[in-house]
Amino acid sequence: MEAKEVIKEYLDQNKKEFADCADLIHSLAEPSAEEYKSCDVLCALLEKHSFAVEKGLKDQPTAFRAIYGTGKTRIGYMCEYDALATLQQDDVPYLQGNGGFGHGCGHNLLGAGSAAAGIALKEAIDRTGLDATVVVYGTPAEETLLGKTIMVSNGYFRDVDVCIGWHPLDHNDCGEVKFKAASSMTFTFHGVKAHACNCPENGRSALDAAELMSVGCNYLREHIDRDSYLHYSYINGGDRPNIVPDYAKVWYYARAYTYGQMLQVAERIKDVARGAALMTGTTVEWEVLGENHDNKLNFTLSNLAYECMNEAGIPTFTEEEKEYAVTVAKAVGLPNVKGVLEEWVEKPDGTIKKDNGSSDISDVSQIVPTVNLNTVCYGRYTPNHSWAVTVQANKPVAHKGMIFAAKVLASMGERLARDSELLGKVKEEFAKAENV
Repeated sequence: MEAKEVIKEYLDQNKKEFADCADLIHSLAEPSAEEYKSCDVLCALLEKHSFAVEKGLKDQPTAFRAIYGTGKTRIGYMCEYDALATLQQDDVPYLQGNGGFGHGCGHNLLGAGSAAAGIALKEAIDRTGLDATVVVYGTPAEETLLGKTIMVSNGYFRDVDVCIGWHPLDHNDCGEVKFKAASSMTFTFHGVKAHACNCPENGRSALDAAELMSVGCNYLREHIDRDSYLHYSYINGGDRPNIVPDYAKVWYYARAYTYGQMLQVAERIKDVARGAALMTGTTVEWEVLGENHDNKLNFTLSNLAYECMNEAGIPTFTEEEKEYAVTVAKAVGLPNVKGVLEEWVEKPDGTIKKDNGSSDISDVSQIVPTVNLNTVCYGRYTPNHSWAVTVQANKPVAHKGMIFAAKVLASMGERLARDSELLGKVKEEFAKAENV
């Protein structure tokens, strides 16, 4: 039996094991950098399948590296497994959360699916003698745009020839998507407490400063590149209305199409914060939590993903599965959308598709040829980072999309290990690539 047939057969026969793993991580739903149990689940799965697992990488206790084989070509996969605040959802197709963390981005599927791909490629090595080594990385804290960036700075991902990633989504695509560069920053204002009624003149409101900063940044939006975005949330805005707040903290994201543009936007945000502090007689300090590059695309890998998707067979869905997607779509209130589950993939055309989001996978793409593809795991136009993803991320559609992704990722690894000329083209394109 050929290696690609081994991969497909193995994943078809063992899909329940990996679906159960994804569902267990879904139930754990742990915050970024605190995914201790989820990390343990994935490490135990890989150890069960004879991978040598190193858990806790330098200053990241929930990161891991799992290796199998001694072959010449080293294929890397990336697991994510962090959840999002407030998105825990009861198992009903309408909003009924409990305020806890929930997998509203499908990282339970991402972690289990990437591990499944690595294990399937390991089976191909064992049963066909494929000359490859599999390296599965556990990458925590993607939702804070920190995990892989820290890992890159700590020297990881340099031990593979190529890194293949995926993400659960509402459509299939082959990885021609350009992510934005991003900066995550907190701004802390310090003022002077006073009685808000009897002697407000003695106070210097940190909350006023934070609010003026937000006003300034909202005016700033008109005067930055149209591909740039700002998002913010208040972390602390004072304790009681009758006390002038001496402390306020706000968290900002800045995104732009290139890393250079992002740095410029971030500097302008800092200027606005300085101005807000000056206007209110307060002081301000900021902390850069993390910065991500925009990603280097690799169209050779995208074309390979398309070939492997078609060889694996695009998933189809039952009427019952489609009806569930429709029910969720109606509960979300999506206009003129019938909760379609896409059963096709567009052929890559060598052009860049801009994405408004960011990912720390972009920093991996700066040091090794990388691709990030998507597979259907929930209904079209379902808003990501919402309860509607959480409630679909442990259902049969999600399991189908995850196993499909595992087949594609493992098959891509098999092709690259078998075809040195193809791998050479991937590396040549990476060496010539420049950020746009």
